[in-house]
Amino acid sequence: MAYSALRATLPLVIVLAAAACDRQAEEPAGAPAGSPGPAATAPTPAPPTSGPASLWNGGQAAPLDIQVAHPDGVVLQLTSLQSRPTETVVGVRVINGRDREIQLNRFNNNRDGFIVVDSGERIYLSPPPGNPRLAIQAGQTLEGELVFLGRLPPGQTAILVLNENSSTDNQYTTNPGFRIDLPLGSARP
Repeated sequence: MAYSALRATLPLVIVLAAAACDRQAEEPAGAPAGSPGPAATAPTPAPPTSGPASLWNGGQAAPLDIQVAHPDGVVLQLTSLQSRPTETVVGVRVINGRDREIQLNRFNNNRDGFIVVDSGERIYLSPPPGNPRLAIQAGQTLEGELVFLGRLPPGQTAILVLNENSSTDNQYTTNPGFRIDLPLGSARP
């Protein structure tokens, strides 16, 4: 079977190679025989689709100073925000003031954490493989970056959502819900 597949593609490869040789041998119209062809010109680059112009804040990290205290004793601090070509990164510090473990992604990546932008588009959380539920032990602090799959486009508003369907005001929950407005308009253009 492998032989017949190879045999079917072999003539196509030969035809393509022959066509490439013919193109190299062609001379420009009206040029004397044996004269060199036209000078090679560099291809015109396509406009960037993921360059700094299509990224929020030109792709530069912006410091944040946002703190939200949940009634269950968890404090979430946002320390930075950056849009990259394939991801959006939010610097966080989470302080678990409870006497029990909490989880900020209770369903292990079922799209419970995301950033929603002006257009309604959601950029979903990509939890770390070693801690997919974003669990923080009692009395501990987690500091790092939350990575969301996709770039944050230029815009004026966005909301960070963690534990989408969880309570934002239940003092007994171990899965605190957060909805935080991100100050996109205050970053430099």
